[in-house]
Amino acid sequence: MKIQLVSFPVKRFTNKERQNRVDFITRKINDSDADFIMFSEHVLNNRDDLFLIGKRVKNRHISALFEIPESKNIKGNRLYLLKNNHIEDLETHQIFATSSDATKKNVELLIDELEAHRQFKIFDKRFLVIQCGENNILKGNSGIARFRLEKREDFKLRFSELLDNTDVVLNPVHTPWKRFGCYLSRLRSFSDSGRYCFSCTQLSGNQLENAKKKPEHNITQVAMHNTERIAPLVTYEESHCFIQTYVI
Repeated sequence: MKIQLVSFPVKRFTNKERQNRVDFITRKINDSDADFIMFSEHVLNNRDDLFLIGKRVKNRHISALFEIPESKNIKGNRLYLLKNNHIEDLETHQIFATSSDATKKNVELLIDELEAHRQFKIFDKRFLVIQCGENNILKGNSGIARFRLEKREDFKLRFSELLDNTDVVLNPVHTPWKRFGCYLSRLRSFSDSGRYCFSCTQLSGNQLENAKKKPEHNITQVAMHNTERIAPLVTYEESHCFIQTYVI
């Protein structure tokens, strides 16, 4: 199975930029030989752009995950899955973003969401989506992170069962993680016991140049299997877009 990670630069959308982005993503999906694409979060401005892409996609083989900001009156970031030429609203949005937000109430809400709306299958692989700072459900500065609310055995068991029934954990991120060691410890934990974990964020500053010069220090896109970073099959840049392809 081929999985592609696609990261775009962070920028405000003018009408021309929006059209260019819609055209580029449509072409990228139609031309890709991957089975699944995860785009960095907020690559499109709104649902209209996403559903326009859905109408233009002809590649029935491919699936893709998108995150779109909620409408102006609703706080949050909503997930959508392109599968079988159909845009599916996963009817879920990000629950929390920081470690201080990871309260008992919010952790329980997140586990409820993970169980109800964040799982899907692509061919024979079982996927689970943990959005951005929701990875704060784990804690640890290095090595392999552990469940944050250790005293809540009921929550810990439910989360462990979710991971036990997952082949691939996806962690799309809005902006680069400042405490990269903490971030990597969580991805290691997600990829433990033979799982895969993929994470990608939007490009800012010199990230693209740094990623090209030192792929092993790439903080834009991270892929892990069984707690170890894995190398992409293909890496390339197109229209200031950073793309990596992995085989699992």
